[in-house]
Amino acid sequence: MNSVRDIEQYHPGNEEKLLRQILEAESMILGAVLLEPGVIGDITLEEKHFSQWHNRRIFAAMRAVEEKGLDVNPVTLVDELREDVEQVGGVQFLLELAAHCPTAANVAHFESLVLKQYELALIRDSAYEFLRDYTPESAHDLYKALASMKPHMTHQEESKKELMVELYESLYHEREGLPGVATGFESLDALTGGWKEGELIILAARPSMGKTAFAIQLAWECIKQDGVALTFSLEMSSRQVMQRLLSSLTGINMMKWNNPYKYLTVDEMPKMHAALNDVYKSDFELSQNGMITLQEMRQQILTLKQEHPDKPFLVLIDYLQLITVKGRFDRHDLAIGYITKELKGMAREFGIPIILLSQLSRGVESREDKRPRLTDLRDSGNIEQDADVVLFLYRDDYYHTDTKSGREVEIKIAKNRNGPVGTVKVEFMKEFGRFVGRKGRMMEH
Repeated sequence: MNSVRDIEQYHPGNEEKLLRQILEAESMILGAVLLEPGVIGDITLEEKHFSQWHNRRIFAAMRAVEEKGLDVNPVTLVDELREDVEQVGGVQFLLELAAHCPTAANVAHFESLVLKQYELALIRDSAYEFLRDYTPESAHDLYKALASMKPHMTHQEESKKELMVELYESLYHEREGLPGVATGFESLDALTGGWKEGELIILAARPSMGKTAFAIQLAWECIKQDGVALTFSLEMSSRQVMQRLLSSLTGINMMKWNNPYKYLTVDEMPKMHAALNDVYKSDFELSQNGMITLQEMRQQILTLKQEHPDKPFLVLIDYLQLITVKGRFDRHDLAIGYITKELKGMAREFGIPIILLSQLSRGVESREDKRPRLTDLRDSGNIEQDADVVLFLYRDDYYHTDTKSGREVEIKIAKNRNGPVGTVKVEFMKEFGRFVGRKGRMMEH
């Protein structure tokens, strides 16, 4: 395989054994992709993480083939590499990569090794610059390099001993607050205990029920607890999400965003200024890439979690059916199942709750009682299996204009893996996209 002499100078270490391990790990990763093309969707490495130009070029070509929706194999790879084929070692070298890798099962281990050595290289280079030219800039670069070395599996598994000690101590010490991130509604918190670490929460409803507005409000509730909320908006632009949040916080009609300079009153302007300032200073983060992949989501979550390892953390994805899946699936439900399984894995890996919005099938409309059921989830088998909590929103006034329920919204907990199910009733102020308790009192921002 690759010669140790080929490794580029920037890479860390000068021990032949270490260098061989790095090169072997890189070869195993590339070989695993050729052996089982689907694993490339699980790899979080980037082109820059590979130690040699040859391997970086091959991996970049693999990514390019994947983005075209094709299987990564020697034929598609040669076509993508074109004139660089011979420079990376030729067709024979690509075939040897696949033959040299016995299984793709250990790709995560090799990926961790390559990433660790890359980070050590960054630290080495930053430390060298710091010692050579002591400046605030070089000190900052060194700090950033050291910060990047925080554990990637931010949620470390407890040992049996640690777990038993923690459970024992809980018998004699009253818990302060909720076990999870508060929802902002006491009745909902009583049933769920808040959104807990490692949970995948499904929030589903028919269109125009207010699920995006409700999800944004839940995200802001995490911010109010000095937390971090990362929202992946695959349908709306960042501007639209921000306008909804600001209207919700201020109680100002969303229609006024069509021309705020003209329509905002003298009394409303200071409220909007205050809300803008609050959101600007907060850790309310937005990603509006409509073609985002699971791999890209994982990387953004990882980066933000490393920056805020000890804060309450909530991820919101709007919505499931718009997530881009790399690879081919015989049926749509298999693709959906792959997505929910991966997201559940991320929730456990990073020790965070993930709220995933989902559509409901049109079968709801054909029933007399249009309250959602678990069977109404599109591709419900996979979604229901992976979810820890399933929430449905239902507004009777959407279907019956003469209803006596007025603004009432039913939040139905149809599944709760670690608690009871039930229905919580709130009110929806549709004009500014805000949910309030039955007493009608808006929560302060």
